[in-house]
Amino acid sequence: MTAAKSIILILLWAVAAWRLPGAIRTPRQRALWVAFASIAVAMTLGVPEVMHATDALTGVHNLATLGKNLFGIVASAAILEFVTVIAQPDSVSGLRRVLVPACAITMTALTVLFVLTPRPEESDNFFETNMGSVPGTAYYIVCFGSLGLAMTVATRLFWGSSRHAGAPWLRSGLRTLGTGSAFGVLYSLFRTLLMLVGLLHITVEDARANHVADVLQCTSIALIILGSSIPAIGVRWRVLRDWRSLRDIRPLWAVLTRAVPHVVLDIRSLRPCPRVRLHRAVIEIRDATLVLADYAPADLRERADAAAGRYELTPERSSALAEAIWLHEAVAAKLAGSSPAPAENAQPSPRLPADFDFDVEVDRLRAISEAYQSPAVRAPAGSGMAPAH
Repeated sequence: MTAAKSIILILLWAVAAWRLPGAIRTPRQRALWVAFASIAVAMTLGVPEVMHATDALTGVHNLATLGKNLFGIVASAAILEFVTVIAQPDSVSGLRRVLVPACAITMTALTVLFVLTPRPEESDNFFETNMGSVPGTAYYIVCFGSLGLAMTVATRLFWGSSRHAGAPWLRSGLRTLGTGSAFGVLYSLFRTLLMLVGLLHITVEDARANHVADVLQCTSIALIILGSSIPAIGVRWRVLRDWRSLRDIRPLWAVLTRAVPHVVLDIRSLRPCPRVRLHRAVIEIRDATLVLADYAPADLRERADAAAGRYELTPERSSALAEAIWLHEAVAAKLAGSSPAPAENAQPSPRLPADFDFDVEVDRLRAISEAYQSPAVRAPAGSGMAPAH
């Protein structure tokens, strides 16, 4: 077994173990786990030591090869179900009604052809041994034909779904999966072509052909592993980013909700994920801001803009500082017991734009939170003092 195949085999078992808890919890992930587990078992049965041990234990020559190919069919069907769940979830039930009998027929045909294929002794390479054999050629045409058909459909669905994926990491993952299944199509076509060439008794250099087939197979599996991992890595990266954003806006949230405690949602019995907690914090900061606007004089925003303008800042940082300044004075007025401004003098409540972007809003609040902690915020907005740099 080559070093590349050994690495792929280790990665397959690692991914299968990594995805097992998720497959147990979430039905949508089970097809992908079945695919990886089946490919891992199939490649394990192809390890020479495992193959010889299996054949010696059962007394059937090259039974491990049949097992390897049967698990390959299961893996192809699982990949088809997985991509259908992503691309056409409403069609999953219909697909299963077709896929289950199709797999059963294919696996039965493969088993019958395996029995009909002469196997007087154990062969280290069942594929090469049966080149030129009619039953052996039929066996591999069924095997690689089913694989090629499944990978062709999967390629079309993966690439089609990638065009509608919103998140960049999901789009990249689907395209990588589609490329991996496309290499699976090439592998199937190449193996089928070799068998047909052998049937015509045309000489082919076995070492070079095996090398090309191994490259196509390993590339296909590696890309499928990578493509399935990119979305998972993207989700975990977003969780880390949400934690960081939540940590950055927490000081601003603490100040505003101390002044306006009634905006805090009371769902202490729940243990929300970082994304939900971040959404809560953004909503509560916005609600607190709307309340505090009633405690700010009508000209406070103008004075805050002027105070922030004394600094040589970028427009974004200057805007964040101005927002922090007026919020600081509004919080001070609220905590000092001031009465809210009459309705005719109240600050206009800012409205969400039609193209509101949550991530952009989070970045804006992070900038305001940082500015709120700067010494410039504590200088009176209406003073003529030059701010310290």
